[in-house]
Amino acid sequence: MHHLDKEDIAILTALQSRARTSYNMISQQTGIPTSTVHDRVKRFIENGTIKGFIALINEEAIGCTQVAIIGVETGAELYSDVAHELTQMEEVVEVYGTTAQYDLMIKIRTYNRPHLGKTLNKIRSIRGVHDINIASIIEAFKEEHTIPIMQEYVKVEK
Repeated sequence: MHHLDKEDIAILTALQSRARTSYNMISQQTGIPTSTVHDRVKRFIENGTIKGFIALINEEAIGCTQVAIIGVETGAELYSDVAHELTQMEEVVEVYGTTAQYDLMIKIRTYNRPHLGKTLNKIRSIRGVHDINIASIIEAFKEEHTIPIMQEYVKVEK
């Protein structure tokens, strides 16, 4: 874990809310000199605190609106292999090992029901997949691609 100070948290919070915010704008918002913002962002990238910058695509705009959460049962001996195979599928956007009823929980995004069916068949055909349980998402009330940067939990340098 990296130790962060209050300025680090302010910079990360600003970037996470809008990654295209200029260093100058972050400086104006936080009162941190632009050169310091630049140096710290460079450090965050180098030490892995910032993994990258992405464009969030509106799924409605491109028609990729079918979303499902799937529980995947695997055999213990093939758990890692199944997880790896799932991470290689373009439709699979999240893969988690769990302590729940299913060994793995995954989230997929597809364009329509035929694409969903084809994707489910690909998942079922992976060696080591014993069973899947599909929950189609019909409505999203909150879907964030951020993590909470809460000062009371982040180890802050004084």
